[in-house]
Amino acid sequence: MSKYNTMPALSAKQKTPEHHRVKPAPFHRAFQELHGHSYCTRCGAINFKKRWYFDPVQEQILRLDKNVDAVVCPGCRRVESGEYEGEVILANSKCATQMGEIVALIKHTEGKCWHSNHTAKIAAVNEVDDVIHIETTTSFLAERIGKELRKAFKGNLELKRTPEEKFMRAYWSD
Repeated sequence: MSKYNTMPALSAKQKTPEHHRVKPAPFHRAFQELHGHSYCTRCGAINFKKRWYFDPVQEQILRLDKNVDAVVCPGCRRVESGEYEGEVILANSKCATQMGEIVALIKHTEGKCWHSNHTAKIAAVNEVDDVIHIETTTSFLAERIGKELRKAFKGNLELKRTPEEKFMRAYWSD
């Protein structure tokens, strides 16, 4: 027996064993495999085994199936009831000149937070006298948006947490 590995190198496609690869199901069997699923009527998120995720194709299949529950996800329920746990206040001169990049960064940060906590959503965006107020459903999302803005565009960030409540206010300014 040789002391060296004689196995040929695996290509990228062969690195995942066959039994671990996800095989797409034929469309006619898709309805049978979605037993126990539900979807959010507001944002389109899908719930299966207490986990929420986005899949636009599977959502369309679920909307056609009459046996699947149409529900409102916890994040959308918080937005509807006005349960806000965070606020980001943008009072920076860069908001006017780089608004597209700032909005893209905020949306990207929301998407990253949503994968770890499906209740993390941006609830409302208001502009008052060149100051933008962003309401979030979780305090962690408000803090993370503030930190990402400071990291990408510099400026001063002041984080204030209320001692009695679970509320975070992030001020981003020049």
